[in-house]
Amino acid sequence: MLARWGPLCILLVLVTTSAWILKELDDDQALAKTEVSHIPDFFMEHFSAVTMDENGKPMRRIAADYLVHFADTQTKELEKPYLIVYHPSRPPWHVKSDRGWVSKDDDEMLLLGQVEIWREGKSGQRVLEILTRDLRVLPEAQYGETSEQVVIRTKNSESKGVGMRAYLEERRLELLSEVVTTYEKDVP
Repeated sequence: MLARWGPLCILLVLVTTSAWILKELDDDQALAKTEVSHIPDFFMEHFSAVTMDENGKPMRRIAADYLVHFADTQTKELEKPYLIVYHPSRPPWHVKSDRGWVSKDDDEMLLLGQVEIWREGKSGQRVLEILTRDLRVLPEAQYGETSEQVVIRTKNSESKGVGMRAYLEERRLELLSEVVTTYEKDVP
């Protein structure tokens, strides 16, 4: 009896094992196809984009030397980003940094490395300048924050501190700690 059923049992074990191995190989190949590597799917050089409000007026403009987009996270990385935040009745805010990162939904930006923020007066000269590093920006809220060293300069003053919250719409800046301000009176 063993002589008759033995080869059939061996053949059944071989078929089952082969089917299991083929299924595992197919699963591994399917998994490899669905995994997307963190590689760019497109890039742009020297680009500029403007976001408009419901009345067709510019709200903000972003430009950069280089933008790369990643398919797996839908995020963007920027080289030398330059952001302008417009206001209907006041001069715009200008923001530049070494590098940048933009979230999937464009609702958060990280401006990395040296960050320079300024606003110009009617003469085109800077009336306010902010220097810091690694700024987190929420464009819709016109809000920015950092935990790094900050220097704020105006025509007659200079303030230094560690950490900052910037509420651009409200024209309010908060230095969070170690604040020192020097005020120079106008000389006649």
